[in-house]
Amino acid sequence: MAEKHDLLDDIIDITNNWGAVTKPVETVVNGISFDPETAPQWDPSKYKERPRPNSVRCLSVASKDPKACTKCQDVCPVNAISITETALTVNESCRKCGLCAAVCPTEAFLIQKLMPKTLYNSIAKQAASHDHVYITCTRALGRIPKENEIVLPCVGALSKELWFSLFMEYDNISVYLPLGVCDRCRTTTGEEAYTDAISYAEELTGAACGLEVDEKALDHEYSRAYKRSQFLGQVARTGTNLVAGHNAAINGAQAVAQRIQNHTKRVNELTRSLEQAVGVQNSQHHRRMLTQRRELVMAALQKWSEPAKQMKSELPTCDMSKCTMCGDCTEACVLHAIELDRDGKIQIEPAYCVGCGVCARVCKEGALEMHPTDGSALVVPDPHAEEIERERAEVRKLKQQGKKVLDSSLKALGDTFGEDSSSKK
Repeated sequence: MAEKHDLLDDIIDITNNWGAVTKPVETVVNGISFDPETAPQWDPSKYKERPRPNSVRCLSVASKDPKACTKCQDVCPVNAISITETALTVNESCRKCGLCAAVCPTEAFLIQKLMPKTLYNSIAKQAASHDHVYITCTRALGRIPKENEIVLPCVGALSKELWFSLFMEYDNISVYLPLGVCDRCRTTTGEEAYTDAISYAEELTGAACGLEVDEKALDHEYSRAYKRSQFLGQVARTGTNLVAGHNAAINGAQAVAQRIQNHTKRVNELTRSLEQAVGVQNSQHHRRMLTQRRELVMAALQKWSEPAKQMKSELPTCDMSKCTMCGDCTEACVLHAIELDRDGKIQIEPAYCVGCGVCARVCKEGALEMHPTDGSALVVPDPHAEEIERERAEVRKLKQQGKKVLDSSLKALGDTFGEDSSSKK
């Protein structure tokens, strides 16, 4: 349901249109001087990048078993990925779709444009400032994207963890794919990849991803909250003249940037808290590693922990009567979530374990077995939670006070306009 248009919205509309009224000559000159040849051209290759494989992070290479984990090969539409006991490689037939990076549990593929944190920030920025943000692909769009259109080589390049993290924070994210576009695409595994990932995130969060198939229906409007933030920030800076100044967008952009910075800060604090709780290194002096996707999920769960109980995963358990302490499982775990401690016992740090099962696969004695678990271990207590909550309460209090002052000012302004109108009559 649309929010009621009030006096502040009317003033904002006047401000947004003021530039065109006060500078009509400049507006006309800009239109006449436009040179199509110097304008940016649509280049789909700009959004594609061949993945760089990291054999050190590959579970199959680490375990010396090419069949230990084949998720990247299973999703690759052109069989461009090869795995041996010594190397993970991507050959020239690669379509640069990014699906391998989205499904690899240990992030063994580096695609700079599709790094999880980078993608999250790009999408979150637009979701925080627009009524809608659209995730689409190069084939579906076929033109230079608008600000709130996020173009990927394939929508399936967005991992299930990333969808989950976004749905936990925003409710205005949609997919834009015209009818039949996936049927004609040579990235034949992409449609199944993104439907599975979105379904996973929707089930856990209770959110619903929008779907738009008609380009004419795409909405590029800034959100009401963003426009109000722009305007009020400008008013606060100038102190007077409600309809003057054309740098108001800076204020809204700063508010969005602050929200992204707060999220990044939350991720970094979570990582530090986890390292303080379990140690940066295991007993073999290997640094435990969190994937970027795991960091985003844990940051979301730190703020809203309820979905953790619904998360389905598996953790290894060890029958020490069968264990020979050969260390094969620790060698196979590239994230170093499993270790042999100083007492000769197998220890697992659930927050770092992605449930891939490779440790159990390489255990010749069958001492390790995978057992179902939920995501409770991913909820890391925040040592500063009480302090942060006190600060939030203080901010809420100040906002309420500021709102009362603003409402009083707007009412007075409205009364003044009303008196002026009456006196003229």
